[in-house]
Order: sequence, then C-alpha cells, then structure tokens
Amino acid sequence: MFNQVDRYIGKTVLLATFVALLAFIGIISLFTLVDEVREENAGYVLKDALWYLLLTLPRRAYEVLPYVVFLGSLVGVGSLASRSEIVVLRAAGVSVWRIFLSVVWPALLVLTLGAIVGEYLAPWGEEQATAHKARSSQGSEVISLRGGYWYREGRMYMKVDGFGENGELIGVRQSWFDEQMRLEVLRTANRAEFVVGDDSHWRLFDVVETSFSEPETRIVRFDELRWDGRVDPRLLGVRVLVEPRKLSMSNLYYQIDYMVREGLNPSAYQLAFWGKILQPFSVLGLALLALTFVLGPLREVGIGVRLSVGILVGLAFKYLQDLFAPMSIVYDLPTLLAVALPIGICWAVGCWGVRRVA
Repeated sequence: MFNQVDRYIGKTVLLATFVALLAFIGIISLFTLVDEVREENAGYVLKDALWYLLLTLPRRAYEVLPYVVFLGSLVGVGSLASRSEIVVLRAAGVSVWRIFLSVVWPALLVLTLGAIVGEYLAPWGEEQATAHKARSSQGSEVISLRGGYWYREGRMYMKVDGFGENGELIGVRQSWFDEQMRLEVLRTANRAEFVVGDDSHWRLFDVVETSFSEPETRIVRFDELRWDGRVDPRLLGVRVLVEPRKLSMSNLYYQIDYMVREGLNPSAYQLAFWGKILQPFSVLGLALLALTFVLGPLREVGIGVRLSVGILVGLAFKYLQDLFAPMSIVYDLPTLLAVALPIGICWAVGCWGVRRVA
C-alpha cells in the first residue's frame, strides 16, 4: 500500500533528484557551450551555438538520468539518515526492501518522463540541431556530405552527396549489378524526393540512365523517374548524421531491421537499442546501490562525502558500460549481454549490500 512513509521518502528523493538534474544540466551546458564556441567555422557563431545547445538539452538530460537518480537517492535518503529518520523507520520494523520500494516510485516517475523525452523530444531536437549546425557551418541550406552517404538495397548501391532544405536527396548515383556483380545500370539524378502516401515512392529528377548490355551501351535521359525503393527518409535523410545512441527506439529498430535484412553489421545500433530498453533496470539498480551505501558505509558521513562517492560510483558504472560496448563488437559478443552485464553487476552488488545491512 502507498502510505505516508512512501510519500515522505519519495518526495525527499524526488526533490534531491530534481536538484541533481539541474546541477548536471548546468555543468553540461557550460562545457557544451565552451566546446561549440571554439568551432573554427566562420558561419557558426554564438547564436548558432546557443540554439544547438538548446535543441540538444533534452537528449543530454535523458542520458544522465541514471546518474541523476543515483545521486538523488544517495542525497535524499542520506539526508533522512542524517536526521536519524531512517533509524526510526528501521526500529519500527520497516525493512530495507520496503524503504527501497519507497525510493522506487520517484525513480519510476522520472523514468516515465525521461522515456517520453527520450523517444520523442530528444531525437527530434538532436536531428534539428545536427541539421542546423551543418547548414550554419557550411553556409548553405544544402548539407553536403564529405565522401557522400552510401546505401545498399539488394544488388543496388546508391551514393548521396547531400540533403536539401526540405529533406530531398541531392546528387544521387545508383549502381545496379547482376548476380555476377557486373554493372548493369548506372543511374544519376540531380535530386530525389519522397512521395508520402499509400503508394509511397521516390521521384528522381534530371535523370541520366546508362545501361551496359550487349552489344552496345545505351544512354537515356528522363526529366522525372519513379524509384520504388524499400526505404524512406528515416534511412535517407539528415537522421543518418545522428549517432545511434541519440536516436529513438523506433528509429533504432527500423535501422536494425534494414541492416539485418541487407546482411550488414547492426551492432552499434543494437547496443543503443538495448541500452534504452534496459535503462529502467540500470536506474533502479543504481538507486538500490545508493540505498545500501546510505544504510551501510555512508550512514554517518556528510553530504560532501556522499556526493564524492556518488560521482565516483557513477563514473565507474559509465566506464564499465563503455568497456563492454566495444568488447561486444571486437569479440562478437551478444549486444544484449554487453549491455546487461554492467547492470547485472550493479544489481548483484546492491543485493549483496542489502543482505549486509538488513
């Protein structure tokens, strides 16, 4: 049952979490702004850096949620312990696990809000910020891609030179191969637009199509040509400039499905996908760890020591995650295992700590 104790502990933890979030956002914003204003591109000025920072703040807040909840739990429950309120609860017969459940509800509330931000607002902001920075740095509404962007669909290989203001593809080059991987058709187009609807397709404009067939090579020009590709702007758009960890789960799933279908390596996107799926378990695991610290070795220390320990533990958890992620790619480990192992270690240490203080 949700009683007065749950509300009291939850409000204390929630307030501490909110303060920790504001502190994190303030520090991150400062360092991000310093990095952005150091950009050497002439067209990228202070107002562009500020707009980029504003658009990426939701994603940055979403990424620090596990550590924010950990510090909020550590400081919130720690303040109760400093006033001997936790001791009174324990003396009244309230178990450690019952206290943990009181910490869970504010964590779940933060997670719910974070999930909404991470799935909708943050990916949109990141995409807009990436496009704005590219256009400002290049001084053009057309985003030029260094080396182009390559896309494969079956035996068709396509290179895109850039993206227009309204999402159209600029400088399209399609190469079609036969079963022996001999070039059959080479098609170039000035630009391509995606037509939305039940009969969705791509329209290529100013097309030059070269067919390599016996006994002669044939060249045909089209003002407009239809292309029924199995892809939409989620894979062919500004979104390709965004790192996997900054995408929404739905877009990650779409990207993984495409890469698996085409026989490509989706490990980077799978790591980001499972990281988002398992984020609630990492948040609750860190909250359990914070509770064991407060009821155990950090029971009688000040807030400064708790904050220092919290930062060190948070960094250790992050470095552990960063260690297993590349290992899964290098040693071909299951991506789910690479994401779950640090979380499992966190829960194991937390449960061991609860048994010691119970």
